[in-house]
Amino acid sequence: MRDGEQVGIIFPVDIEGYKYFSTDQLVTLTKGVRYFAPKKFKESIRMWGIRAVFSPENAFAIIDNVPYNLGLPVRLHKDGLMIPITGFFEAYSLATNSQLIFHSDTIKINSRDVIKSGDVEEHSPKQDTSESSVAKKRKDSSLGLIILDPGHGGKDPGAIGPSGIREKDITLSICKYLKSELEKRNFDVQLTRDSDVFIPLADRTKMANNAKADIFLSVHCNASNKPTSNGTQGFYLSPAKTDEARTTAALENKALLLEDDPIIDQLDELQFIMADMVQTTYQRESSILSYIIEQNVSKKLDIVARGPQGAGFYVLYGAFMPAALIEVAFISNKAEEQILSLPKNQQKIASAIAEGVEQFWENIKR
Repeated sequence: MRDGEQVGIIFPVDIEGYKYFSTDQLVTLTKGVRYFAPKKFKESIRMWGIRAVFSPENAFAIIDNVPYNLGLPVRLHKDGLMIPITGFFEAYSLATNSQLIFHSDTIKINSRDVIKSGDVEEHSPKQDTSESSVAKKRKDSSLGLIILDPGHGGKDPGAIGPSGIREKDITLSICKYLKSELEKRNFDVQLTRDSDVFIPLADRTKMANNAKADIFLSVHCNASNKPTSNGTQGFYLSPAKTDEARTTAALENKALLLEDDPIIDQLDELQFIMADMVQTTYQRESSILSYIIEQNVSKKLDIVARGPQGAGFYVLYGAFMPAALIEVAFISNKAEEQILSLPKNQQKIASAIAEGVEQFWENIKR
């Protein structure tokens, strides 16, 4: 293929103000082969030497068994399963070290810096010399340093379940189990709190930055006015795109009101956009970490995986490393409150999260 040669044209569809294209177009463009898994609501496409899996209302695509954040969910539409254009092109580039170039309303895919690989151009990736890579921070005595943040504490009880159990107690117990699980896997681990004390949200991330941690993980229990709300969910720092994500972030950010010098009145969407810019270097890693942990907790507890989302969690603000917040289950749901209250289930959660961190670490390093 010659440099700049057009390899195909796709016609975008506008969905809620964003550009999408159908999997039908993708199959035609790439001369790919498509497989359906109706019971799992998944569609798998083999194309250009890779396998990509999509599912409705999921903002992650699985490319060669690695999750990639598309930024927007895949949609069901009259034209079939619809993929966000920009998100897919970025994910494909990350997965393959190849580049898809497009412009104008009718999108053309052109080659650039061609080496030759079927119908898609490739270029030699630049060597990553930034400190954003977890692999750059390997410790001699361990794989790396993980900062665990048990949500709430002290005068901030967090959410309270129907039977009276407090989020701050559950998160601390889980994190103590989790510390042990991670240490078994040869990680160094520090907790932002190891007792029932109140720590300002900004100080938690500051601890991680000062320690030059490799990963920051904040553990919480979700809550809702709807007693039937259920499931586990991972979050990473980004301006919220859904009302649900905004509500969850607002619930956790209430701790700001208990601080001696609260700055809640100063916070707005623009500030979280600025914080998001700081986290941009780590956002793909943070979103993958959220996804893997959520999936593991879901399988271990046999509860719903709600799908990872970006939101404005102040506790993640300013983290100079991959950072995620996991809402392990709904403490406001009687059934899930019962799960959370049992030490054996807290250990299960800790094991699931530790396995997720280990899987994430291996993906990032290899």
